[in-house]
Amino acid sequence: MLKIKGIYQLPEEEDGFRILIDESWPENLSREEAQVDLWLKDISPPDTDQLYEGDLMGSADVRGENPGELWRRTTLKLIRDTEKEKGTVTFVCSTLQSIKQLQF
Repeated sequence: MLKIKGIYQLPEEEDGFRILIDESWPENLSREEAQVDLWLKDISPPDTDQLYEGDLMGSADVRGENPGELWRRTTLKLIRDTEKEKGTVTFVCSTLQSIKQLQF
């Protein structure tokens, strides 16, 4: 199960694996308080310049794939594999803008 929750709401056991999707760490919140398992600062696909800087472009060229699509599938696989293993994945964020970036 996938869920979305505000980062300032109290963590609950039912949240399962908690993924922070904000680009910057929420103000006035310690890592202990947030109880985040993974921080995906870059939940939205990188732009072309960022793809050329990393290994992703090379991987995409070899396969003849669109680098943005490769990034999207890789991120989706990570999330789905985590969901299968943990049962529930909860995306936590402090802004509506972060939720709008969830374009899978």
